[in-house]
Amino acid sequence: MATKRGKRAPSPEIVRLVEALSTGVASHDGVVLGRGIAALLRDAYRAKQGKVPGWVRELIAHYGGKRGP
Repeated sequence: MATKRGKRAPSPEIVRLVEALSTGVASHDGVVLGRGIAALLRDAYRAKQGKVPGWVRELIAHYGGKRGP
């Protein structure tokens, strides 16, 4: 996926990182970690820019997270 600047969004890299970090633990733990990272990114972008980038919304959807207000 490409952003406006033609640069690839980091969500696939984050998914791979979460998978690597959660290797050898229950799959639910990886999902919890992924949801936590996605929520932190959402909150940080919302606080800084007031809007959440599409790649962060996709990351939240990937981990089945609930969309906040």
